[in-house]
Parts: sequence; structure tokens; C-alpha cells
Amino acid sequence: MLNKIKLLLVLFYLFTSNRVNAQNISYAKSLIKTLCSDELSGRGYVNDGDHLAAELIRKEFARHKLIPLGENYFQPLGFPVIYYPGSVDIDIDGSGLIAGTDFILNAGCPAIKGAFKLLYLDSASIDNNTLYKKLESRNLKGYFLVVDELKNKKCIHEDRLKAVMQNSPGAKGLIYLNMETLTWSVSLEWALFPVIYVKKNILTQHAIKLNCNIEAFHKVHGTQNVTGYIKGSVQPDSFIVITAHYDHLGMLGKDAIFPGANDNASGVAMMIDMARHFSLNRPKYSILFIAFAGEEIGLIGSFYFVEHPLVALKKMCLLLNLDLMATGDKGLTAVNATEFPELFENLKACNSIGNYLPVINPRGKAMNSDHYYFSEAGVPAFFFYLMGEYHQYHDVGDKANAISLSRYNEAFQLIVDFANMRMEQ
Repeated sequence: MLNKIKLLLVLFYLFTSNRVNAQNISYAKSLIKTLCSDELSGRGYVNDGDHLAAELIRKEFARHKLIPLGENYFQPLGFPVIYYPGSVDIDIDGSGLIAGTDFILNAGCPAIKGAFKLLYLDSASIDNNTLYKKLESRNLKGYFLVVDELKNKKCIHEDRLKAVMQNSPGAKGLIYLNMETLTWSVSLEWALFPVIYVKKNILTQHAIKLNCNIEAFHKVHGTQNVTGYIKGSVQPDSFIVITAHYDHLGMLGKDAIFPGANDNASGVAMMIDMARHFSLNRPKYSILFIAFAGEEIGLIGSFYFVEHPLVALKKMCLLLNLDLMATGDKGLTAVNATEFPELFENLKACNSIGNYLPVINPRGKAMNSDHYYFSEAGVPAFFFYLMGEYHQYHDVGDKANAISLSRYNEAFQLIVDFANMRMEQ
């Protein structure tokens, strides 16, 4: 650990040194626009969306003359996935609903087709466990049960839905009402039953009939991490690692695309922009860039890399994972700050000297992005995300034209300074 005097000298040198070819926000915006385009289909498992995104990243790595790892920048891997390339059609009493806008499905929703009656359940009775005996005595074959928002906040959402279905013999599925936002996710495996989340005010208790045609498919999906590095000028066998996941949710049916601008085209764009920067300003340590597949479905790409490292983990002196990098007006949060307190103090010092962001917020250990398995394996690793007034998350509104990149330049330079500072230690 640097003593305070040496730390201040290093930071002064970093802050006052020539920063030629630093961040390029126009380049980042162009990358985000392409990553979020309809042609990439939400970077998921329909229309080869994630493969197209990986090819884009590979071309950018090659353009900036990164040295390839794996098979021409690719590290192949695979996993099972449930996906929805066909019909996802819902209508209530003959009125069609729009996927992603009016409704979404639970992750791993099984295929279902037909006409069903609707039975409205009183949420207070459900949460107080007083309704189940009445349900057990009814023939619910051909019914979807309609449940509104939680009345008893002590009840965990998923446990509540399972309890309703387990005590409702013959019921085909659930409609869950009063979702303020329609937040979707993807799954490795089938759900036990279909749940249709319908947005507030779309369905009233006067509705009596549901028609649905949900086509759901399972496959073992072949994909890849994208990896390349810049060789260090002084310590080429020591690595700073900069990562971001490029996958997102893809499509729900033929029309609903989840673009994933903040999550995580923004982080991918910043990572590629940093590759451009360091290719023009050769670092003392080698810098490894990894674009991970499979983050949204369970951190699969990063887990695979840790289990099959293309660079020995013991050679990694710091990993910085970039996710949700579209704002910054309310500062930056560093996950693992409490795990690596001395490094976190250095990060705050970089921010203070550069006067970049309003606050650097510490957060503890969390299994919420691709840093996790690295830090579990002994690599000092942070997950950085920016905070601000942006609330689109895992929904169809997280679009390239919706994000501001309001503090992109400041966040970029802060992270570069922090990486450079680590190389001076």
C-alpha cells in the first residue's frame, strides 16, 4: 500500500500528466446505438442477437490492435436457455395486449395455448392464509387466477405465487396485476407454471376470459466471451482487467425487443473506448479486456472464465467490472468496497483530486455482476455502476436515445486514473 505522501504524488502526476486520446463520448454513443439496434435483437437468444454483438466487439478489439486470446478473440461456452422467438399473444375479452408494454411473462414461462376463465382472488385473504381451503374445494380446471398487488409486504413474491398455485388444483396459471413497471428476465430452466404480469389499469374485474398463445422453446445455446489484451511496457505479466457483459434479454415474441442501453451497452461502450485509449497510450501493466456472455442468466460467462482462465488469475492485480454506466449525476457505487478498503480509499482519492463525480458510494460484497467469481477466487475486483435519475431496467424502454451519458467523461477518466494509479504501486 502506498503511504499517503507517495499516494498524493502519484495522483498529482496522474492528474497533471498529458491525457491525449482520453475518452471519446461520440464513439461511445455510436457503439451504444449499434448495440441497441433492432438488428441485434436485444443481444439475446433470438435471431443470433448475442452472436452479432460478440462479432461487433471482436471487430473493435481487432481495430484497436488488441492481442487476441482464445479462438480469434473468442472463448466458446454454452448453456441451456428458454427463449421466445414465436407467438407470445395475449388477449383479454377479445382485446389484444402488447408484449413488453402491456404485459410480460415470468422467466422460463412454459408454452400454453387456449381460452381460459378468470377467477379473481382477494389478496388480503391470500396473504392471511384464509382462502386456501375454499380454493381446494373448487374445480379450477380451465382457470387463470388473477392476483393483485401485495397487501401483506411480509410475504415474499415468489413464495406467494407458488402457494396460490399449490393450493389451487387444476388452475392453469396466474395473472399478476398492478405492476408499475414490466421488468423481465431470462431463465436456464422451465418455470413450474405460467405467470402473466399485466400492467396497472390494463385489466379490470369486469374481464372474464383470457386467450393466449405462448410459444416457448428450450435449447443449449452456444456463445462466447470476447477477450483481448494490450501488452504492458514495464510489467507485461501483471494484468489490470476491465470487463463488461454484452448480453441482454433479447426478445419476447416477434416484436418486443429489450435493447439494454444502460444494462449494459453503456458498460460495453466504455470498455471498448478504454481499449481504444490504452492502445494509443501504452500502459505499464498489461490490460486485459473481457466482454462476458451470459451475465443476465446467472453470471455464466464470468464463472466459465474463472474456471477456464485464459490468463492465470494470480497474474491479475485488479479487475474493474463496468455495468450500468449511463448516468453518474448522483455519483458512482463500488461493490466490494468493504472487501478491499485500501483500494477503495485510493479510488476516492482519485475522485477527489480530479473532482469527477459528486460521491463515491461504498457497497459490500454482492453476487450481482461479473466481478463476483473473480473476487471469490482471490482477485481484487470491483463492480462499478453509476447513479442518477434513470429508472429503465430490464424493460423495453431502456433504449439508446433514452440515456444521457451525462457524466461519461468524468467516470471514464476516474476509472482510467484508478487503473493507472494501481500500475504505479
